[in-house]
Amino acid sequence: MVFRTLLHGFRVCLTSLKKCEAPTPDGTLIFRFFEGCIRCMSLFDPDPRMPEQNEPIEWFGHALTEINLHIFQEVWTHKIEFFFECAQKRIMLLNICQTLFNRESTSATLLAIVLRFLVDRLPVLGEYDDLTAAATIRLYKIAFGAVASHPGTNEAILASHVGKLLMDCFPLAAKATKPTNYFHLLRALFRAIGVGGGRYELLYNAVLPLLPDMLESLNRQLLASEGQTRDMIVELCLTVPLRLTHLLPHLTYLMQPLALALRGTPELVSQGLRTLELCIDNLTPDFLDPTLSTVLRDLMEALFNHLKPLPASHHPAHTTIRILGKLGGRNRRLLSKEPALSYQHHSELARISISFNGIEEKIELGPVALLASRCVSTSSPLDRVHAYNYLENCLSMLFHRVRICST
Repeated sequence: MVFRTLLHGFRVCLTSLKKCEAPTPDGTLIFRFFEGCIRCMSLFDPDPRMPEQNEPIEWFGHALTEINLHIFQEVWTHKIEFFFECAQKRIMLLNICQTLFNRESTSATLLAIVLRFLVDRLPVLGEYDDLTAAATIRLYKIAFGAVASHPGTNEAILASHVGKLLMDCFPLAAKATKPTNYFHLLRALFRAIGVGGGRYELLYNAVLPLLPDMLESLNRQLLASEGQTRDMIVELCLTVPLRLTHLLPHLTYLMQPLALALRGTPELVSQGLRTLELCIDNLTPDFLDPTLSTVLRDLMEALFNHLKPLPASHHPAHTTIRILGKLGGRNRRLLSKEPALSYQHHSELARISISFNGIEEKIELGPVALLASRCVSTSSPLDRVHAYNYLENCLSMLFHRVRICST
């Protein structure tokens, strides 16, 4: 209560100084004010049952908006690292940035400082501990959200960093201890651009030249990933923040992620069905069918798996029926392909018993027999003789074993 009163009094003083045209407080005083307030708020224990804990943060943000813009920029430039260190322990402090991003007078200045700070530390994002990584990703999301608040000024600032974020995340993720940190960052960026609904031309123009390399990197990462990481990469492939017309030349990159999405989590299934239906609605069969043919079997098997009655989820089933109807029987072209059958050999592996020092063990003949069969036709004459003798002896022992078992 006392701290909130002090903040309110400080803001009133700054407002009064502006009205009477008195000299504004210098940077030294504001530095002390900034650091002291952050230290005080770092002592608060976050408790969701006490929403009044956010009031000091709001009052502090309002007080900072009364500061001269040049001093505001100087304070944040010099104290951003100190602020972030405190925010790692009290993530609610990041709401200060949220408050300032919503104010048109301070939004662009603070966004430029925060993005520069974050991008400079991008190479170490994959090595952060969980707490630091969570604070970093949260600050990224808040910064990206500032574009929606004031697109006129903030879109250009974010667009200047998009290229580095997109092209550096993939090589950094490939060698990072925690690569998912970079995928969380890319997902937040994609969502921030996509939420604009086509309004962010500067961001679209920043992403468009990088699209081929970006999709190739995502597919390369997809081949080497599994589990939750693979699901995140599949989501990134299907949510690339560009219009369908931009994706048409590179549609083949989306086919494998699309097939995997239809076998993933419920959220991925919904995204995959939306993407597939969007392609069917907007592309002609002559263009779409050759592209789908590369994954047609996996795609159709995944769709058929969603055709289940209650108590299974009805939404993917209804959407699948609608998609099959729009295909107009084109999915039946799969019937002309050979069936995908998996052969299971139920007989026992060929083994022989060998005794060493009274200890009997069974050794498989198959691996060496495969090597010997290749040597018979490709190796030197001496190796061929040894390979042939090995195969002959193996057959003799197997025939001998079969004769004994039959009698």
